[in-house]
Amino acid sequence: MNCKANTDEKTAIQKLLTISQEINELNNIEALMHWDQEVCMPPGAAGERANQLATISRVIHQKETSPVIDDLLKESELSLDKLSEKDRALVRVMRRNYNQKTKLPEEFVAKFSKLTSQALQCWIDARKNSDFKQFQPFLEKIIDMSLQKAEYLGYTDHPYDALLDLYEEDLKTDELAEVFETIKTPLITILDKCRQLKIHKFSFEKPFDEDKQSEFSKSILRKMGYDFNRGREDKSPHPFTTSLGHNDRRVTNRFQPDSVDFIFSAFHEGGHALYEQGINKSIAGSHLDTGVSLGIHESQSRLWENMIGRSLAFWRHFYPELQKAFPDHFNAMSVNEFVACINQVKPGFIRVDADEVSYNFHVLIRFELEKALLEKTITCDDVPALWNRKYKEYFGLEVPDDATGVLQDIHWSHGSIGYFPTYTLGNLYSAQIWHTYQQVNPDYQSILENGDLTMIREWLCDNIYRYGAIYPPKELLKRVTGRDLSAEYLINYLQQKYCT
Repeated sequence: MNCKANTDEKTAIQKLLTISQEINELNNIEALMHWDQEVCMPPGAAGERANQLATISRVIHQKETSPVIDDLLKESELSLDKLSEKDRALVRVMRRNYNQKTKLPEEFVAKFSKLTSQALQCWIDARKNSDFKQFQPFLEKIIDMSLQKAEYLGYTDHPYDALLDLYEEDLKTDELAEVFETIKTPLITILDKCRQLKIHKFSFEKPFDEDKQSEFSKSILRKMGYDFNRGREDKSPHPFTTSLGHNDRRVTNRFQPDSVDFIFSAFHEGGHALYEQGINKSIAGSHLDTGVSLGIHESQSRLWENMIGRSLAFWRHFYPELQKAFPDHFNAMSVNEFVACINQVKPGFIRVDADEVSYNFHVLIRFELEKALLEKTITCDDVPALWNRKYKEYFGLEVPDDATGVLQDIHWSHGSIGYFPTYTLGNLYSAQIWHTYQQVNPDYQSILENGDLTMIREWLCDNIYRYGAIYPPKELLKRVTGRDLSAEYLINYLQQKYCT
């Protein structure tokens, strides 16, 4: 009898794995369509693409909500203790996914997919025209459908809980509000001290050549260890990373004639891509073949972008290469001056350009607005004025237009309500993980100065990347750092960097 049970369990897991791989392949096809839409699709194809995405989202939803999955999960769950760690993780992740998906009606999923596909093209045009009113009707529909989604998914205390949980497992609105409250006062103190420091800023007389920007950003990705045989870099309005398969992890960048942002977008998106490329091939093509949460994912992009990419130690090695690539811009500037400029703390309008100290206030503003929209204490008509008022309150800035303000992010057009807070979680996770690495390798400064990032990447791969989604985010963080999440590491990191 036991032998028969073991055989049945193995068969159930094998069937679940096959279904998981089929769903993953469909998701990769959908991701390819999104990548094409944002990188190279002709504008006239927007309507057709919306219909195509609606169709494939319906097919995926049907596959993900098949009763067969529930039957196989129930069979596997009867004897979890007899399964391998990898198989238990597959059951956990597929159960979570199945429970979420079965609560959303197929027609709702298709309708929401079509809406967000249309909203994306509208956002691109509205941002170009700096006209929030053009995008507002789509945002209103997205908020309404997000509330419907929360009702379908279910929640106890706040509709925002249901949406946050989609991106960061078990994250609650009250917990998130407490995090912001914990870090707000120390960050304000650090920000005030930074305002008293000397201003360091770039002043470029000549524009950056776009082709050279692209070439240099690729050199950064190679330095990080990004495998171009399993990925590529392209241009898009908003930098992003996407996975089209275990051996196809792509990044994009944007190139501006008067900005070094392309450097740090390469670090940021490269951090995301390294995480995906580092996942062990033994879980390739399954539900485990991805980062475990957006917060953990963001921790890797921020670690590479800030802890490494803005460090003096790294640029002591790499700065001559930057001078060689752009002699007109950097030959007259020392490495210390360059590092002072890239670490300048000066509140600005654009989140993706924000310094480390002010960044979380950008996230806080979006969290406050999303929460209020879902509570219906404000309407979409209120959003631009409130946005501008909050930037005045937190930063003392007068927002000049909608493109610089409320229309700067792509996320709302994607329907990603509840997504922004994972950026702050990523900052917290990254500081805690980087602190742990420093304890393990006290000679980390020399490693950076030698320009060989292999040891850092391999440590991250051994401790985080290779596991994919095997461990839940809270468990993974504790395995890596030995502690639950604590805000003290981010505050200590920022105080040491900017106040000593």
